[in-house]
Amino acid sequence: MITLRLSAITLALAAACAAQDIKIDAGDIVHPVSPYLTGACIEDVNHEIYGGIYSQMIFGESFQEPDKSSNGVSGMWSAVRSDGVSGGFSIDREDPFVGAQSQEITFHGGAGKIGVANSGLNRWGMYFSQGKPYEGSVWARAEKPSTLIVSLESRDGSSAYAAQSIAVSGRNWKRFDFVLTPNGTDKSGRFVISLKSPGSMVIGHAFLQPGEWGRFKGLPVRKDVAEALMAEGPGVLRYGGSMVNAPEYRWKHMIGPRHKRPPYKGTWYPFSSDGWGIFDFLDFCQAAGIEAIPDFNIDESPADMAEFARRAKAWHLTHLELGNEEAINETYWEKFKPLAEAIWAANPDMIIVVGDFYYHQAIVDPFHFSGGSVPTLAAQKKILDLAKAHDREVWFDVHVDTEAPPAPDLSGVKSFIEQLGIISPGAKYRVAIFELNANNHAMRRALANASGILQAECMSGRLAVVCSANCLQPDGQNDNGWDQGLLFLNPSQTWLQPPGSVAQMISQNYEPLLIKSTVTSSASSLDVVALRNQEANTVVLQVVNTGAEPIASPVHLTGIDISQILPAVTQLTAPLNAVNTASSPDAVKPTTKTVMNGEFSFPAHSFSIIRWAPQHYP
Repeated sequence: MITLRLSAITLALAAACAAQDIKIDAGDIVHPVSPYLTGACIEDVNHEIYGGIYSQMIFGESFQEPDKSSNGVSGMWSAVRSDGVSGGFSIDREDPFVGAQSQEITFHGGAGKIGVANSGLNRWGMYFSQGKPYEGSVWARAEKPSTLIVSLESRDGSSAYAAQSIAVSGRNWKRFDFVLTPNGTDKSGRFVISLKSPGSMVIGHAFLQPGEWGRFKGLPVRKDVAEALMAEGPGVLRYGGSMVNAPEYRWKHMIGPRHKRPPYKGTWYPFSSDGWGIFDFLDFCQAAGIEAIPDFNIDESPADMAEFARRAKAWHLTHLELGNEEAINETYWEKFKPLAEAIWAANPDMIIVVGDFYYHQAIVDPFHFSGGSVPTLAAQKKILDLAKAHDREVWFDVHVDTEAPPAPDLSGVKSFIEQLGIISPGAKYRVAIFELNANNHAMRRALANASGILQAECMSGRLAVVCSANCLQPDGQNDNGWDQGLLFLNPSQTWLQPPGSVAQMISQNYEPLLIKSTVTSSASSLDVVALRNQEANTVVLQVVNTGAEPIASPVHLTGIDISQILPAVTQLTAPLNAVNTASSPDAVKPTTKTVMNGEFSFPAHSFSIIRWAPQHYP
């Protein structure tokens, strides 16, 4: 046994601080801990996909947005016209390439060009890297032969970095591929489709992405975003959320050529596209070594879900979810039963996740809310009984608010887990938290997330997965309140926000066994959880200080000999409203140091990890 205490000098310096005793018994194993408690939820909320992980640089690729300027140009594109050039634009609805409309461009006369420009999501600009190829295609048709020009330019068009001419003829839609290699670097450029000589043509779809150099393992995925996400260490990604509740959200719309996938009225964006969908998500997760859990609209047909379950074997997919934040009632049950039976018949090993909602309070009566008359877990019982009859395991997805410390309180989730076992004894089930939700990405959300994950570690077993929403967020993009991205990005860079750093710290210091730990003071603002490895030579102590004062704490560690090991201390601390920005991406960042004398202090508003491992020798 070895006891680590703060020295008298350190305690004197910390006289104004609260003091607590932390006790850890490495020999007292509580239970195994899931390695999937630092996952993330990704959906196209705030354009995590388009403008985010998807390598497509054009936003408004199929010209479906309405003409907001009354100049005949689809809404995400801008008119380009040289002085003295006559011509015009119109929205073509007679023979659209896909969806409801396409874009027509006409050149009548003059010297110069006329066309349309796209600057990416919200017209923030595209990133062009000098000397590196960009690959693309356009679908076009022309009643009479015309020459189309595709080019990479500066935002105002004063500089042209690369251009290519394409001869277009014929009334039928044709695809034209191109490669453009810019002769300069620009962080806010634009892509232009134009005519420089008399003619008229209709453009139906446009695509532009970095060459192999800028994509992750050849997939339609931004390489820098993928690598930053992997460095965060999510372990598991859930693909879905409120996006799946859109009536037209169906997995069969996500197959086939990207340019022909139908646009639809999405939950978060009225002109959504499925250019990057469930199968692209599965490809990415497989290439990145991340477990995947896709979510589906509860109104999918049993036949279609059976077909998906068979296809999913190619990716070794083990879990899928039906619905998101549903009222789990008789209506849901009547939809779930035929879907589940079809999926299990097609793929007996598939675990189905029920898209449940929030459980904030402890459940006293599993069939009534607080003594009221509304059934609560009656449908859950039917689902569990069905799974038991088929000898299958079923999961339930609940969501948790992590707006600010000291939240969250997972007592309601714990009660829900317990009640599921009571209402259907012998059923095989687990619970997942697929969304830790907040309206901010600041340090206050980081501390709430840390507290939630530590509580989940203590409930691990029945609580199998925790995912934080949202995985990604384009910088400055917040059109629905969910301002909570773990990883921020713009066209040329990526950076972690404080909640992302919390996930990274926990994933990098994961150990599989929860061991007994206590804080002696009942008034402590510390959340404390301790883990160890199977070999009993590594111990990890995780500490969240949600309070406004620093705390100096002696740590008493028994059950393991660490007399020759110096602990490494990693800490994340900042004011509650602190965030990282594109100009200061490391303003809030974990720091690591080796402590020589076992002296531990936990700053105000901080998350700390102390690790005793064999590699840390004096």
